[in-house]
Amino acid sequence: MLKIEDILKEEFDWENVEIDEDEFDELETALIIDYLKKNTPKERQLLAIDWNFDNSKEVIKWIAEQPDTDKGTALFLYWYMNPQEFKQYENREDCKKKDSWLLEDYDIVETLEKNYISGFYKNQKYAFDPKNDPYNSDYDWTEEVDEEEMKREIPKEMYMALEGEVLESPNWGEGIPDDIIPILDKLYEALDEE
Repeated sequence: MLKIEDILKEEFDWENVEIDEDEFDELETALIIDYLKKNTPKERQLLAIDWNFDNSKEVIKWIAEQPDTDKGTALFLYWYMNPQEFKQYENREDCKKKDSWLLEDYDIVETLEKNYISGFYKNQKYAFDPKNDPYNSDYDWTEEVDEEEMKREIPKEMYMALEGEVLESPNWGEGIPDDIIPILDKLYEALDEE
């Protein structure tokens, strides 16, 4: 298995490198997380703005677990992951029993919520208002909440708007930072598509 530290070296020899789809997915995720580790919480916010939520959830999970992630980024990700969907379950076991394929998302939403309301995220620079999303034509995410379908409530704090800076979209394709595209292109070329 290729290692991130190897493929990031300029002198890395790409000739005769072949990887399968699973390796590609793992390396893509590791590259994005490596990029985020080397940058500031601002890059997490920029990634979130353009992120395709069909991409690896490992990246969002990593962001949710970092105490220096901005509260605005955490609130943004929380609502973009449709928390009301996961409130239809009594708990994690209920989700596992009924819709085990949703567990990864369930865990991320629960982590974001728990960390958010416990004060785990110490910094707050970026704005987000779930009732008036500045990144999505002032969309009201809370209109999707149907309390009759929910077995657990979304905490009141998660509905409160955060004041702050609204960043312009960096126009990263699917949320993947432009800086790592050249390496991803090389990985894509190494992908054995048999």
